[in-house]
Order: sequence, then C-alpha cells, then structure tokens
Amino acid sequence: MAVVNGARVAAEIEIAALGKVFGQGEAAFHALKNINLKIATGEFFTLLGPSGCGKTTLLRVIAGFEQPSTGALAINGRQVAGQGPNKRPVNTVFQSYALFPHMTVAQNIGFGLKMLGKPRSEIDATVAEMLRLVRMEALAERRPSEISGGQQQRVALARALAPRPRVLLLDEPLSALDLKLRKEMQGELKRLQTETGITFVFVTHDQEEALTMSDRIAVMSAGRILQLGSPDEIYNAPVDRFVADFIGETNFLTLPVAGVSGDQAHLDLPGGTSAPARLPAGLAAAPGSSVTAVIRPEQAEIAPAEGADLTAEVESATFFGTDTHLHLRLSDGQPFILRRQNRPGQPPIAPGTRLGLVLAPGALQVLRD
Repeated sequence: MAVVNGARVAAEIEIAALGKVFGQGEAAFHALKNINLKIATGEFFTLLGPSGCGKTTLLRVIAGFEQPSTGALAINGRQVAGQGPNKRPVNTVFQSYALFPHMTVAQNIGFGLKMLGKPRSEIDATVAEMLRLVRMEALAERRPSEISGGQQQRVALARALAPRPRVLLLDEPLSALDLKLRKEMQGELKRLQTETGITFVFVTHDQEEALTMSDRIAVMSAGRILQLGSPDEIYNAPVDRFVADFIGETNFLTLPVAGVSGDQAHLDLPGGTSAPARLPAGLAAAPGSSVTAVIRPEQAEIAPAEGADLTAEVESATFFGTDTHLHLRLSDGQPFILRRQNRPGQPPIAPGTRLGLVLAPGALQVLRD
C-alpha cells in the first residue's frame, strides 16, 4: 500500500532498497542509493531534481532499460527486476517524440498495436479513442512535419497510451516546448492522467511543472530521495536547505533562538522583535544558539515601519508582470526577497526606500542544514 494525502491506496510500483552502480572498483558510480518508494495506482507521481540527481536513471530502471544492481522492484505486485521493457506493463514517452515521419498521425498512434498483432477493428477503434482523448481528430491524416510541436507531443502521448499500459513513464517530455505551450501541455497531461486513470511517473527538473501537476513529488539529489510528499508539503514544509532552495525562491535567515516551546522556537529578528518558527520533527534548538530559518518571498507584506516584524532597505526591483520582486537588505545586513503583487496604478518602489515587513503567521520555519 502507498500513502497519498493521508489515505492508504494500492501500490502500483513498489521499490525496496534499490541501488544502481555503473562501473566497478574505484571508478564505480553509485547513481541510485537505497531507494525505497511506493507509487499508488492511478497517481500522478513526479521525480524532481537537478541534472545528475538520478531521476532519469530511476525511470529507466522502472522501464527496464536499466537493471538494478541491488534491491527489488515490483509492478502491479509482480517482481520485474531482471526483465526487459517488453515484459513490463509500462510505456515511455521520451524528450524526443520519435514519431515516424512517413506515417500519418493515425498510423503513428496505431503502430504499437499493430506490432502487438491486434486485429484491425481493435486498432481502428483504439486509434479513434486516442485521437478523441488528445483532441486530434481533425489531424488524423496529417504527417508529423505538418503539425506543431505541441501537437506532435500529443501524438506521442496517444501512441504510448494506446496499448493501455498500467504505468506511463514520462522523461522530461515538455522540455523542448516554448514556455506558453509548455504551460498548456501541463494542463493537458493532468487531464489525460485523470481521464485514463493510468499511473503516471513524470521526470522533470522544473519545479513549476512538478508543483502544478503532481499528486506527490519525490525530490532527489545525489542518487537519494530527500523528501517525499504532496506539492503543498514539499513547498511549505521542506525538510532541509537543499529542498527549500530547489523548490521555488526563498529567503534564508540566520537567527538566534530566544526560547523553545514544544515544536516551536522563538527567534530574535533583526531590529529587536521576535517571532515563532516551526521546528522539524526531531530537531532540537537550544536557547542562545543560532539556526537557519526559511520564509518564502510571498509570505511577507509591506507595512508601516512602526510595529513591523522587520525593517529593510530596497536595493533593486525586478518586474515579472503579475508581481514585482523587491531585493531588500535587512537592518542587520542579511538579504531578503519580497514578492509584491502588481496592481493597476500602483506606484513603483525606488531603490533606497525603507520598508517595514510583516510576516504571515506560521510562515517562518527552522531548517536542518
């Protein structure tokens, strides 16, 4: 069983103590280290991390393109370690769509079914269903060179979904698309996963993609899973500095501990005020010591200096359309980024302006370094 949003759900993929080593002896590279993971049936699950963290290697091990060096891997309750891709109930969508240029859209979608020896009537019915699912009915007779990149991506997805695999593996499939099309396809992918009920395992280094589409996210670094949880948990309660820094923009403050009460530390802020901060489970903070605390840029607001939690001076401002990022310097010299929502007629804030900041309740969290 896998636990998703507090509920126990049947596990489609179960991975235990899995490791992958390339090479031998002193030249050996441990790409995956003691991976333990359960992915639920019908879940949109994302492997997220920087280049070289092991996410694509783990996807390839699930697919059968690589075999684990140690550990166990089961799909739908059946051990598959040592078996090739053709023996597993999975299909893969790669970064390159790999469509056959001489085939029409419909022929590309039906190709896998044809190779499986399915009867023509079943192929035609499935192709029609897939065209409807990806909203490509009007382009069935076009060739890949006659459709856009986003449409080619839809064809690649339809081709992978046509054999009705239990698991669809997606290796950074949106990376070649421009920003607007990439955002559009994020919604399409989530819709397809919801409508089909197939378990999706998605690999990306893009934090926004992961937060937007996933039921759960595994953040990886150096071959290990550092944190596993919902997008809300990963963003608002990171377990350590790496996760907090990798998932979106954030502020790190070094602050002294004034006192501890239960699972909260009371921290002294620059300027003489104090604020409560959540403590991670199992982390002790002694009064008089200093800790690293984190707060997101959108979790502070501009306020009158009198009575504010923090005071700061504006160093620069960066316009992002929907909001402006103010780069500030706190009264003790620490940097701070504030995200200010843009509104019509709102005057800009000039460098050198002094501001008061009020922190949102519960926004401050102590981190493991």
